[in-house]
Amino acid sequence: MLQSRNIPFRRDRVLIPSMLAISVAIATPGSAAVGCGEETAGAHCRFENAPAQISDTQIILGERPHPYSELLAPLRFTDSRGVLWTAPSATLTDGASIPTIFVPLIGDPRSPEFLAAASLHDAYCGLGNEALPQYHQRSWQETHRMFYDSLRAAGVPATKAKTMFAAVYLGGPRWDDPSRSLADVPEARLREEMERCIAFIEREDPDLAEIEDWMSRREPALRVSQ
Repeated sequence: MLQSRNIPFRRDRVLIPSMLAISVAIATPGSAAVGCGEETAGAHCRFENAPAQISDTQIILGERPHPYSELLAPLRFTDSRGVLWTAPSATLTDGASIPTIFVPLIGDPRSPEFLAAASLHDAYCGLGNEALPQYHQRSWQETHRMFYDSLRAAGVPATKAKTMFAAVYLGGPRWDDPSRSLADVPEARLREEMERCIAFIEREDPDLAEIEDWMSRREPALRVSQ
């Protein structure tokens, strides 16, 4: 029997019992799938305390389209630069991280293979996690790059991981950087830009730096459309 309990952070949550706790199998250290793209060495690109495990209690946050759940145990990840990222117990995640406006272009982002990456990304910039010590402690660029690295380490194909990275880079949060905010760009304009970016990725197979450069050079034109 599920027991009710108080959930911290926000007061507007509605709890929905689900049938089972969810876990997701991801690549283990030393397996062929572990890697963050072009650079893999030593202890880089590895998860600790995987697979990610989340509570069987679902939480509704405001008008968000997907329910959230809490991590039951900390999840750690070392990225391609050797930097350690941690999603502590009680991190809230909706298992997606992809901006809602891009879901029709990318497809359902709530596949189990994305859960570990989404949990880590949400710990640093996700709704409902504002009280965590990790929240906004690293730049938005570093955080979105980590999302890509963790997707690749979880076995997500490169093109899919690059597309998901581009989606959070273009439509995700950009904290402490008002000069580069795209928050006021119309959604239709952002969707058009994402379509162009997907075509660029599929046509050119760029690396992460090339994707960032391509999008950054096009940002001034996006702001003109605000």
